[in-house]
Amino acid sequence: MKEFMLIMKGEYKAWESISADEKQRLMEKYYSFVNRLKREERFKGGSPLKHGGMGLRSEKGIVIVDGPFAETKETLNGYFIFSAADYEEAVSIARECPALTHGEIVEVFEMGSH
Repeated sequence: MKEFMLIMKGEYKAWESISADEKQRLMEKYYSFVNRLKREERFKGGSPLKHGGMGLRSEKGIVIVDGPFAETKETLNGYFIFSAADYEEAVSIARECPALTHGEIVEVFEMGSH
């Protein structure tokens, strides 16, 4: 089995506009998704990410930039690391990610060493 990282991106303020009941329903979908990966012994880790952050840029030296970053429309909201036989299976699993039910973008990358 190979390891993959699923990253979730979206507008960081979108979550704030969702009602408490809708947040609860969405969180239940996330718990169900993670629990399924755990039952299948695929889940390796994951976490939501706090907004804000800090970026480093190399423009005439290293410059630290506080986020959220004005030039980006989406922020990285969270990630999951899981195992799958191949990229096709990883994409199939990613299609079930609850982030896709509320307007987020999901990207999948195979993890590896250099």
